[in-house]
Amino acid sequence: MPCTSKNVLNSYKIRDMLKGKIALVTGGSRGLGKAIVETYIRHSCKVAFTWTNSRTEAETICDLYGDIVTSFQADALEYDRAVQVVNETINKFGIIDILVCNVGGASDRPIYEIDYDSFDKSVRMTLYSCFNYIRAIANHMKSNKKGTIISVGSINGLRGREGNVGYCAGKAGLVGLIKTVAKEMGEFGVNVNLVAPGYIDVDSQKATNELIKQLVLDECAIRRLAKPSEIADVICFLGSDMAKNITGQTIVVDCGQSI
Repeated sequence: MPCTSKNVLNSYKIRDMLKGKIALVTGGSRGLGKAIVETYIRHSCKVAFTWTNSRTEAETICDLYGDIVTSFQADALEYDRAVQVVNETINKFGIIDILVCNVGGASDRPIYEIDYDSFDKSVRMTLYSCFNYIRAIANHMKSNKKGTIISVGSINGLRGREGNVGYCAGKAGLVGLIKTVAKEMGEFGVNVNLVAPGYIDVDSQKATNELIKQLVLDECAIRRLAKPSEIADVICFLGSDMAKNITGQTIVVDCGQSI
């Protein structure tokens, strides 16, 4: 997008609306999660984020940004640990204004091949990882009568994809979870939304076969692959007061891949 004066003014407006807010991002050390963390920091937020195995990447982010960022090693499938992370973030920064649930994963096969454990693991990674942090933070935002919850879903939770039955089931479950939580938390001034990206051109996709990438491009109305920073911009906007009237929605950001 060209850098017009209007775009610059809108960027400053979002920054002004986010300045001083506290964001908690799960899975924030690499890929899309890192882009989300850095985008909120760039808009004058303080950020806490979780990581599981990528200690070096997490420490690099913390060293770069200093006291305005903190990180926690945490398995998103452990509810008690989610409660600890929420409480420790509040102890450090005083409040959590924005929660971004970005953890997900899959160990999938087609329905006629997948075993119970693989299906269970995929659903838990994509659905329970989000539930755990929303449940852990719900009473905090309820008491403060404000807050924003954003979950990262997938277009494949809306349309399905062969060979990913557990992942797609979990991502589809997020749609119902987010809509219900939006209804339940709305009276307390809390916005709850889902961002559903298509294929994202992240480092972890570098090994993806070029034929697969071309098939993705052929699906896209806009013939390009979305960058992590572009998805993060939408998530950043949803965390601002500019989006205060948006709740219970699934925002598809996929270059038209799913239409």
